[in-house]
Parts: sequence; C-alpha cells; structure tokens
Amino acid sequence: MGSARVFLILIFAGLILAAPKYAIAGPVRFVTMNFAPYALDQNNPDRRGFVVDIHAAIAARAGIEITDNVLPIARLMKNLERGMSDCSVFLLSPWSKANFVPVAEVMGRFPSIIVTRKGLPIKRVKDLQGRNLALPRGSYREFPIATDPKIQRQETSGYEQSARLLKAGRVDAIAGTALSIYHYLKVMELGRQDVGGVLPFDHKPIWLQCKKQHLSDDIISKLEKATDSLRTEGVFEKLRDRYIPASFRQS
Repeated sequence: MGSARVFLILIFAGLILAAPKYAIAGPVRFVTMNFAPYALDQNNPDRRGFVVDIHAAIAARAGIEITDNVLPIARLMKNLERGMSDCSVFLLSPWSKANFVPVAEVMGRFPSIIVTRKGLPIKRVKDLQGRNLALPRGSYREFPIATDPKIQRQETSGYEQSARLLKAGRVDAIAGTALSIYHYLKVMELGRQDVGGVLPFDHKPIWLQCKKQHLSDDIISKLEKATDSLRTEGVFEKLRDRYIPASFRQS
C-alpha cells in the first residue's frame, strides 16, 4: 500500500473519530415521568397525560417519528444521562442546563401553589404559621413552606395522600405543583367551592430538553421550531387546561 493511500486512510479515520456520535437510527426516544397527570392511562387516546400530549404535539408538528416511554422520575433521569433516552419535557434548572441541551421553552411559568381548607383564607406563606401543612416528602426544601419552624408539616407519600388529608380535614393546607394538586383534588371530588384560598408561591419554566450529542442538528432544529410555534400559538396552554378542572382555571 502506497504511503499516500495510507495517509488518506488515516485522515479519513480521524475525521470519523472526531465527528459527533449521533445514536439515533430510528424514532427519537422520548420519555415521560410516571406521575399524574403528566402521564395517565395510555389506553385512553383522549387523555393520555399532559406531557405525553406535549411530546405527541411536538413530534407531529416537527414531522418526526418518536417513541414515548413512561418511567419513574429517577429512572427517567438516569436513562437520559446514560443515553438510553433522548428527550423529555421537564423543569429547566442550572443542573439540567449543564447536563442536557435546552432545546425550546414549553411554558415560562409552571406554578406551585398552596391550597387551604374551606373557610381558611391565605394571602402569604406566613399565614400558614401555626397551621398544619401537608407536603410531599422531600419537596421544596429550599422554600419557607419546608423550613419555617412555625409551620407544622405533615410529610406525605405524594399528592394523592395530601389531597385525602385535606378532604378529611386532617390538615389546614396542601402544597405542590398546581397541575398535580388540581388533578388529585378532582380525584377526591373537590371543586373550587370545597376549598379555601389558592396561593401561588413559586413558578419555574418547563422546557423540551435532550441528551447532548445524541441527535443531529437537523432533528434538534426541527424540534426547536415545532416547540416554538406550538407555544406561540397557545397550544400548550390548551393542552394544560384539559387537565385543570373548570372551577380552578381562574384561581
């Protein structure tokens, strides 16, 4: 083999090794947290879950084929980190920006709220001092609702238990993400007339985020444009409202 040919082969091999490694040869692998109402009964085509609906809308607008696997949140993050999944919609944070590609904003304000029992108004977090608050275990550790020593807290296994305690009158208030709280209040057959105050105390953006160097620039561009156009048209808000009981939509 001539030296010139060997040189060309080495150059070609170097280019291959230096090129980005895109793992996708088929559908883009989306993943959704196994948490109501973000994912619901997949046998119901009309109410598959808020994030499942978002993923499907983005894929349809982008003209790409996807799969969407529903997993517990811890496994979802591990799958994304290890490249076993490609994309998901979840809260944007400094940690997520450092570890994933923030493709496009879905919603700029995804609120967390406090809901009190009927007859108990609330205008600020301090109004909970001396009251009993149900809070999912390990949540909101950096917020006064979890750190104020004058607020009595009852840790729960999740939003469903919190809603049960509120309905039973065993706590004065519950707190968490608005969409999850509204979902479980509906499960407990509680409407706006059955509770007291509703106080937003935090909001964070949710974004479509993907594993770094896993999708081609073309796919990322299609996902970004599709998400931006759907957000601008108000599609995501309409999808969200499908999972908020009508009596709470003006809260």
